[in-house]
Amino acid sequence: MPELPEVEQVRVSLLPHIKGKTILKTEVRLPRMIHHPAVPDFIMGVEGRTITDVRRRGKYLTLLLDDGHYILAHLRMTGALLVLRGDAPEPSYAKLRFFLSGGMDLWFTDIRTFGTVCLCGGSDSWKDRGYAGLGPEPLSPEFTEDYLKEKLKKSHQMVKCFLLDQHKIAGMGNIYADEALAAAGIRPTRYTDKLTLQQIHALYEAVNRVIAQGLRHRGTTFRNYQDADGQMGNNKEFLQVYGRKGMPCQKCGTELKQIKVGGRGSVYCPHCQK
Repeated sequence: MPELPEVEQVRVSLLPHIKGKTILKTEVRLPRMIHHPAVPDFIMGVEGRTITDVRRRGKYLTLLLDDGHYILAHLRMTGALLVLRGDAPEPSYAKLRFFLSGGMDLWFTDIRTFGTVCLCGGSDSWKDRGYAGLGPEPLSPEFTEDYLKEKLKKSHQMVKCFLLDQHKIAGMGNIYADEALAAAGIRPTRYTDKLTLQQIHALYEAVNRVIAQGLRHRGTTFRNYQDADGQMGNNKEFLQVYGRKGMPCQKCGTELKQIKVGGRGSVYCPHCQK
């Protein structure tokens, strides 16, 4: 699933193509992708509207419209937003198409079809519960060391599960959780309320550092992730543990192990992470 750095790269690459463009026509090929409102109302609500900005919160993208509404998109596992010329070949796994002024099209493609799109705002009080409940995200003023310390001490769960909880930290996923724990020297199965102040400080620094690294390198591509221009991220080259099960730790040479934590595969170094 695309995480904060990947979704931010999608936002950055979308912006110059679609800001100021008007949605002339909408083609919904997978109706269940539209979570709110009903598909005819969604189409009626977006057609004729101009996209004024593209923003991101956690793993969600918002396309602001000129009437105060916004399109809320979540890419989930394999979703992608691509901008192509109107006469370009249709991309694979296309599920939603916005015909834009200026001869460009915005496509939502999705291999596994878990992605979602909503139309929110205006006089409609409906809210996406996942979006409304997001916690602060790394590198933001709200994500302080004191905030992290308080949340960790009030929880009693394995630290890997804590990092994946979007209500606590928005934008973290499996890749950057494993990387942050490796950088902080903390085993993914350690319980949050047992972490020392030194470990909490190390984790706070590590979370911000691995997210910043992912942003610098335009995200991590393993299989499907691409930005709006169809470009891949190259952060994979800088990962310490994720996707490296059975390979030597880059710090000590110990073989990296993989375990299940909260149903998610978690790679760690049994020597460096305590």
